[in-house]
Amino acid sequence: MSNGVSVIVPTFNRSSLLKETLDSLLSQTTQPAEIIVVDDCSPDDTLELLASYGTRVRVIEKEANRGKAHSINLAFSHCQHPLIWIVDDDDLVKADAMETLVGALDRDPQAGFAYGRHTRFTKDAAGKYTDLGTGYWTTCSADELLVRTLEDFFVHQPGMIVRRSVVEEVGPLNEELIRSQDYEFLIRLARTTKSVGTDDIVFYQRQHDGIRGTKDSSFSAAQRDQKWIDYDQTIFQQLHNDMPLNEYLPGKQRIASPEDQRRALMQRGVILARKKLWDLALADFRVAASLSSNKLVEDEVVTLKRAFSSKYGCDEILNRSFPLAEFSKLDTAGPAGLTIRQALASGLQWRIRNAIEGSELSKAMRYFWVYSRIRFNI
Repeated sequence: MSNGVSVIVPTFNRSSLLKETLDSLLSQTTQPAEIIVVDDCSPDDTLELLASYGTRVRVIEKEANRGKAHSINLAFSHCQHPLIWIVDDDDLVKADAMETLVGALDRDPQAGFAYGRHTRFTKDAAGKYTDLGTGYWTTCSADELLVRTLEDFFVHQPGMIVRRSVVEEVGPLNEELIRSQDYEFLIRLARTTKSVGTDDIVFYQRQHDGIRGTKDSSFSAAQRDQKWIDYDQTIFQQLHNDMPLNEYLPGKQRIASPEDQRRALMQRGVILARKKLWDLALADFRVAASLSSNKLVEDEVVTLKRAFSSKYGCDEILNRSFPLAEFSKLDTAGPAGLTIRQALASGLQWRIRNAIEGSELSKAMRYFWVYSRIRFNI
């Protein structure tokens, strides 16, 4: 197995959680070559804690609080080894995580990064751990990773090890993003290089109610999802402008026919819908409907069903901000409009069923009404 992993741990004001993170890193079956902790001007006892680790941890103290992305970028310039592993200061890594991920890279020298699965957990004041499962995860081929990552963020930094040469190629994290900076970085990685994945669990993602963000731009756990939505929209509006359409197809295949273009537009539309950029999604679905009269294949139907499956829910349907009238008229956009509209509507069946099972009958009724309007245009 190759050696030479530089671990980066950005931290701010989380000394109690940081200790568990560092201890999990120091308990690896294969030891990292170096662990670099970047302290973002923590007001707590973080520096005292780090001092207790002696030479086992290299500490970088920043002069001003400038956020997680800046801390990681600063650490990049200090890494001395060919592989880089970024670990959050509130998560725990499995004892064989590094061995698993580096082993995957050894077996596939063409892969620029390796990634693995996670499981979520909570820990109460008494120290009791509760496993919450993985949450959103998808198993996919290397050719599909970019598209599935664009649909949703499921490969997290503590679960991946990246070749330093690839980091240098894609450039630093975007320091303008307070949230989703790791998501945007992963998208650039997936656009640039091949990956190798495993369904093995490699880290434990802590769920907690602590404050997020920077000192001057902090936010509570209750605001977390809306912040993710806001910053994801910033990222995907830019991608909509800049990313070639063929990259929305598996393996970034060449668009050689109207059917290929239709498929790419429907996939991009689904991605934009999941980011709640419904106007942009609708525009893609309209163009897709006009391109070919050929019947949708099963893979296209399955893709369209995912439009309403955002992990952030569908509050826009519940609060009536969703552009229902426009979606109900998709069949007027072209010969494939009717089947696109029907396939999109079928994705709401899961929302209806889930609301019923949760005894949220008013929510189920609203979803069913929207489903009926889109599916049957009534």
